[in-house]
Formats: sequence, structure tokens, C-alpha cells
Amino acid sequence: MRKNGCLLGLVIFFFCTCGWAKTYTSQRFIIDSNLDTRYLRIIQLNIEAYYENIASRYFTKGWKKPLKIYYLEKQSDAQELLNKHGYKREIGYGYYTGSSKPAIYTHRFMDNGGVTGLGTLFHEITHHFIRLNYRKVPTWFNEGLATFLGEQTRIVKGKLTVGRPNPWRERILRNMIENGQQINVRLLTKLTTDSKFHKWKPAYHVARAFFYWLSETNLLDKYLKNVQQKGYGLPILEETAGKSYREINKELLAFIKTSCYPAAYYEDGCRTKDLEQKKTFFEKALEIKPDYQPAILELARCFYKNRDYEECRVLLKPMLDDLQSTKYRDTLYLMGGSYYAEKIYAKALEYYEKAWEYSDYNEYKHELAYWIANCHHYLEDPENAKQWYKRFLEENWDPKRRAKWVAYAQDYL
Repeated sequence: MRKNGCLLGLVIFFFCTCGWAKTYTSQRFIIDSNLDTRYLRIIQLNIEAYYENIASRYFTKGWKKPLKIYYLEKQSDAQELLNKHGYKREIGYGYYTGSSKPAIYTHRFMDNGGVTGLGTLFHEITHHFIRLNYRKVPTWFNEGLATFLGEQTRIVKGKLTVGRPNPWRERILRNMIENGQQINVRLLTKLTTDSKFHKWKPAYHVARAFFYWLSETNLLDKYLKNVQQKGYGLPILEETAGKSYREINKELLAFIKTSCYPAAYYEDGCRTKDLEQKKTFFEKALEIKPDYQPAILELARCFYKNRDYEECRVLLKPMLDDLQSTKYRDTLYLMGGSYYAEKIYAKALEYYEKAWEYSDYNEYKHELAYWIANCHHYLEDPENAKQWYKRFLEENWDPKRRAKWVAYAQDYL
């Protein structure tokens, strides 16, 4: 049985002969997974919202038959299943088959311990949209559009936020440019096959920056229509932009330096452990782009770690006006943490509860319940504290991550 149109869908548990699979079904997707169903519920919520937003904004054709997603815990699990189903290739972060039986293979953890994240799922789902809406798609277009729309995209209150730099890609792109690598859209549009595309190392990074530039210059919609009608050649791009490819190269390079470099310095800051070096990198990012919210948030976190809570809040307060920001929830969370650290529990609770309202699409929403429970405890409200500790435990799909919190909540109850 299934209810069409239900956002959260119907949860069906069964164990296949392989011994691991659970199936989570909703209107547009079927997920086979060996992950906790509480986690899958959040994933399903995100991908359904992604579908609804992407379908209405960028594509005319969607799909009625649910798309199959094999979403496993480890990269090696997904690779084994991919091989078993007859696809002889390295899975990397994820893989969309694009065959007569389209499916997505992905995983939560890379073999090196890294996390793939929602961006991988969004990326692969976009490939399915592209397959249904475009013909004879060159690899550079397919990967560039999927990378732009999927990576760093997040859902806030059911609405999609696109057009954000991807820090690790921008760091690589900046380093290559500073080492003399040229931005060349003419070369990019010649990367029509997988082999050509993957042979040019900067391809993914340049392709994503190209679509990011189109979006920020309000050319993306026009370009997507033109390629459907006229093809993917360089003249179509020049016609859309009203510029020669050499002029586009210059504009794209300037765009990367102003809109992508801040994310590169942000990534530098995230990678270093020294607090003062972190601040230097985040400040460098903000010199280029003063309203770059990820750098503001992390700079505020530096002051928080130095116990300069007032300066932390000074940095965060302007961001509280942007309710659609992908960093709004994290800003509220850190504001609450700054007051909690000073034992101003009523004020901390105010921000934590507000953050809870904006956490429906966040996979670690349950951790906020723990801090809300703590505040109620210190405010001498044990009944509410118990309710929130219970909620934390019930919704915690990853108890190993916060084992001490789990033990404390269990003891409290």
C-alpha cells in the first residue's frame, strides 16, 4: 500500500536475502538502505523537497514512477552492490545508472571516513532530471549543471537555496588559477564525453563555476532554453551572453575571484587547527565578500572558542535578519550556545527553540533537543527536561556520535 502525494511516505520494513535492506517508499523515490530509518526519514524529506523545487524552477519534465536509490552506509557496500548489478566502474561519491532502469547508488561514508552528504544525492537526482529533459547531453553540461544545482544546496522551510560556492572545489580552483591555470570555456564546451571530461583535471570545478556564473548573472534560464532548442556548442553560449568566448573567460575569471575565492579561504580556515590562523583565513574571505555567511559564522565560532561570547554575538546578530539563509539555523544554535556558556539559560532556550523550528531538514535536529532539555533542567523545569531528553533519545539515529549525551539523558530519565 502507498499514499501518493504524502511527503514523508510509508515506511516498509523487510529483510532481503542479502540480509541488510530496508525499503523506504514515498511518492517520487524508493530507498533501499542499511541505515537507520529515522535517518532515512530526514533524507526522504530533503529529496522530496528538492524534487518539488527543482522541477518547478529548472525542468519541465519530472517523473511519476519512483526513482530507485540504493543508499548504503559505506562506500565499499555501495561498490559491492554496484558490481553485483553489473556496473563495472568506481562509484566514488555516487553513481546514476541512466539506463532503462535508472537508479542511484550512493553511501553515507567514504572508505576514508569522509561523509558524502546530501549534495551527492541532489547531484545524482539532477542527472535523472537532465536525462528526461535533454537529448544527447555532453558530459561537461551534464556534470556542470548537476554539480551546480546539487552541491551546497540546502532546504530551508521547504524552499531550495542554490547559488552558493562549494569551498573545497573553490580552493582547488583558486590554487590552480594562482598557479597559472587558464579559465577556458571554449575548452570546456569541447569536453563532450566522459573520457575527455575526466582527462582535464579542472573540469568539474570550472564547469560548476560556469553554471554558478550563469545563475548569478541571470543568464541560466535563458541558456537552458537555448541549448534545448539549438544545441550545446560554444556559439549558443556566446549568443546567450551577447559576448565572445574571450570576454566570457574574463568575466568568469573575475567572478571566480570575487564569488568563489572567499569560499577557498573559508576552506583554508576550516582545514587549519590553529585558532588564530583560522581567524586570519575567515577574515581574508570577508575582505573579499563581507556578507559571506559561512565565514561570518566560523569567525564567530572562533570568538566563542576563545570565550569572547559578546563578540561572537555581535558577529552573528546581522545574520538573524536572513530567515531564508542556509546558515540561519546554525546562527541561532550558536547564539543559544553563547548564552548557555554564560549560564543565561532562559536566553539560550529562546534561541534553541527558534533553531528547532528551522531544523526539520537537518539530519542532526535531535541534538538540539538535548540542549533544550538541559536548559529546562537548569531552569528547574524537570518535566519539560524529561520530555526533551526523551525526544532526543527517540530521534537519535546516531547514538555513537554523542554517547555521553545519550548516557546522561538515559540516567536523567
